[in-house]
Amino acid sequence: MLDPAPSVVRGPADLLTTIPYLLGYHPTDSVVVMFVAGDGRLVCGLSVGREAPDEFIITKSSIAAARADCSHAFVVGYGPLSDRERIGGIVDALNLAVTVAARLLVDAGRYYCLTDGCPCTPEHGAVLDPSSNVIAAEMTLRGNVALPSRDDFAAFVEPDPDAQARTAAALKLMSAHLPDAVAVVNASLDIASAGGRLSDEQAARLAVALIDDDGRSTAWRATTGEDWQHDLWLDMARRVPCDYVATPANLAAWSAWRRREPALAGAALSHAVHAEPDNTMSHLIDVVLTSGINPATLPWPLKDGSDLEGLLP
Repeated sequence: MLDPAPSVVRGPADLLTTIPYLLGYHPTDSVVVMFVAGDGRLVCGLSVGREAPDEFIITKSSIAAARADCSHAFVVGYGPLSDRERIGGIVDALNLAVTVAARLLVDAGRYYCLTDGCPCTPEHGAVLDPSSNVIAAEMTLRGNVALPSRDDFAAFVEPDPDAQARTAAALKLMSAHLPDAVAVVNASLDIASAGGRLSDEQAARLAVALIDDDGRSTAWRATTGEDWQHDLWLDMARRVPCDYVATPANLAAWSAWRRREPALAGAALSHAVHAEPDNTMSHLIDVVLTSGINPATLPWPLKDGSDLEGLLP
């Protein structure tokens, strides 16, 4: 089967229809910055809540623009019309780092162009109706999903109490002498890549193996974002007891980021940090998620001797 042709954004309505599918959810009360490559591709985006200080939004967006190596950006505010001047100030500051080609505001089902003298919307705004836009159908055809809000992604990593209890019982029955952690990780990956789901005993052994430094590193290096990895780490994040969940949730976040699913990555990372606030793996993944690095440009796994921290801002 041939892949569908890329969607072409021809104006503000197309852009605003596309954004939820790129973020994975319909943004509200936020400032969204989309970065565009020289060939016209939307390469990545950044969404920050309206409550964030302007300087924070400008700094994060400027760093992301540099990392994305983009030619220009679009800035969209999702909030009340009283945000007009604020969005304008953010755009003026961001223009020092990257050319902002459009500034828009979405409020109560209408969108407004904030560029002085631009005729793309009337003064009273234009109706935003994504359901009538062909891009929505094109995105759905590609398998892109736009959930109602960012909060809905928490359900993907929400613990399954029954599964946690079964895994906890299996942990209690485990021998004090466990197999080599790397061997356990590799065996678990083999089962998952073949389409299998780990038994409670296998999930318990993997949970313990991921506490080991070598086991955790092996799993991280092997996680590139394939469907079976996505399923494995989300499944583990829901099944293991809280004391073991940080690494599976981190790996679910990494897999989601590699798959260009930033909202799911953020939800999984939050789950990991809640379970183990000071873990180094979460810190590194958080820096990657907020740096604007394009997953396609970060080789993974890294070559021996390479340092992930050295690639980060």
